[in-house]
Amino acid sequence: MKHMKTVLILEHTEEVFDKLTCDVCGAESHWDENWGSKEHEKIITTLNLEEEESFPNGGQSTLTQYHICPPCFKNHLAKWMESHRNSAPTVSKSVW
Repeated sequence: MKHMKTVLILEHTEEVFDKLTCDVCGAESHWDENWGSKEHEKIITTLNLEEEESFPNGGQSTLTQYHICPPCFKNHLAKWMESHRNSAPTVSKSVW
């Protein structure tokens, strides 16, 4: 869950990012949407549903997200997905 907080900025208030918590277990991320524990790590686990409609005169979109920490992703979501209909994830790797 993305938590926001209201802060005073030059005589006005604004919603800014406060913290990110896992929607399953409540764990807090160390950074914004990055669950990595070290500066050089990037671990992002978000389940998204993005719905968009585009027309010549405009459009709209809705983004629904579940924020899930890596342990809950691996130990709960992935196991649940793999136990239903024998599904398997798409895994992509890169090296640089």
